Amino acid sequence: MPEAVVVAGCALYAFLAPVAHAATAPIPGSPLDAYDRNIPYDTGVHRIARLAALIAYVLMIATVVFGVMLRLRFMQRLVNRSTFYGAHMTLALTAVIFGGIHGLTFLYQPVWRIGWPQLTVPFLGGVQRVPVGLGILGTELAVAVACSVWLQRRLGYHRWLRTHQLAYAAFALIWLHIFLVHPEPRHLNPVAVGVAVGAGSVLLVWLIRILPSQSRLRQKAFTSGTGGDR
Repeated sequence: MPEAVVVAGCALYAFLAPVAHAATAPIPGSPLDAYDRNIPYDTGVHRIARLAALIAYVLMIATVVFGVMLRLRFMQRLVNRSTFYGAHMTLALTAVIFGGIHGLTFLYQPVWRIGWPQLTVPFLGGVQRVPVGLGILGTELAVAVACSVWLQRRLGYHRWLRTHQLAYAAFALIWLHIFLVHPEPRHLNPVAVGVAVGAGSVLLVWLIRILPSQSRLRQKAFTSGTGGDR
């Protein structure tokens, strides 16, 4: 009996030890991780990366919101459509720029072991490969969506619109990157609240975008009724 207790205790320790170590291990790419591995860490670069990520996230939310406003008729009656379009394009371009700055800063943090190949090809990096890859993939998809504006005439409006709607997928990938790369957004704090509010805002405008408006429902009902009379 004592031998069985000892064996069971050893088996339980062997099972729980890696979990406990993972819980207490420093976050990969963090200052503590760099300290444990005796790698230099630039706090100034870290602040730039954090600030650029925050600005890019806010601008990305504003871009999506302004894009939906372009489709709302009552907003078009209040503000000129060209004004909304210009604001939408400016916000999108600025968001992509700050997203690029955020990515470039990691070239100067040795602990991340990121070079140009890892920065441009998703899921190629070694440190936090999946979260970082999601961020790179989302950013590149957002760049492709932005560049599709110049191909609108060649693609045709409907094909271009389907391509442009991939911006929602780009936002989802970048949100997953933010949520997974650091535990901060997964705990109750101002950053987590801001990330959640931003995601909720995009979800709300997406629902507004995909749900049919009352005017379209009335038009569809009228068309169906006319067809039935015939």
